[in-house]
Amino acid sequence: MVTITTKPVCQAAVDLVKHFEGLYLKAYLCPAGVPTIGYGHTAGVKMGQTITADQAEQLLLDDLSDALARVDALVKVPLNDNQRGALSSFVFNLGAGSLGSSTLLKLLNAGNYDEAAGQFGRWVNATVNGKPTRLPGLVARRAAEAALFSGAAATMPSEQPHPMPQMGNAPAGAEDDEVRAIQRIVGAKADGAFGPATTLAVKKWQFLHNLEPDGIVGPLTRAKMGL
Repeated sequence: MVTITTKPVCQAAVDLVKHFEGLYLKAYLCPAGVPTIGYGHTAGVKMGQTITADQAEQLLLDDLSDALARVDALVKVPLNDNQRGALSSFVFNLGAGSLGSSTLLKLLNAGNYDEAAGQFGRWVNATVNGKPTRLPGLVARRAAEAALFSGAAATMPSEQPHPMPQMGNAPAGAEDDEVRAIQRIVGAKADGAFGPATTLAVKKWQFLHNLEPDGIVGPLTRAKMGL
């Protein structure tokens, strides 16, 4: 871990990351098979682990502080709070190596702020079935980061849903039936419990259908599922 910067990441960047990561209080396997918890936290996470919302908040702030320190180490030109926050979200999502090798960083360090802002939109692909695939969720996230970097409001898409319950049985009735329907579609055990196994199955299904693999059955995923 790098030395933590003394100046915290701006609240707009914190809100942006929260929006796109979603909150998970029980550890689950991400599509890459990495145990993950909270707002996309992976360091030291073990399956079966649970945390509180307050702990998730602190983990996120620590992770973003680390990302911000990496940004400050790579960028050689002055940045305002929004620019630093946007780049911290970028690093949090893609890693410092991606920023370090990017045309975005080269343009930025040459003082070409506007051209650098235009580079966010190039980082919208994920590998699906061995092929680079453009994912709508990454398109939306990069657009929000670019807007924040440029000083505009980092508007998040209104269709971004809240996560479905991750553990425990869904209430009996229509919701229970819908969870079972989702489980049948993604090939999970149709037990009505939207737990980590179902979340992982949903993420894999989303990967295969060119959707953001966030494990959230929101409007875009529901439409693709025919629900």
